[in-house]
Amino acid sequence: MSYIVVDIEADGPIPGDYSMICFGAVIVDKNLDKTFYGNLKPISENFNPEAFMLYPFFRQKSQRFKIGF
Repeated sequence: MSYIVVDIEADGPIPGDYSMICFGAVIVDKNLDKTFYGNLKPISENFNPEAFMLYPFFRQKSQRFKIGF
């Protein structure tokens, strides 16, 4: 049996009012080499500035993400 660890980062505390901005996952094994990471375009203009204390430019960068493929 395998375990998968998933983590998300959001720009505020309330889904719908704020956005999930990135997510990642890893299959837990001895190598930890099966990973996934994705960035998301925000769904609203709302954000909590404290959410970006570690990555202050991410909000501006994420606004430029394209929608679709």
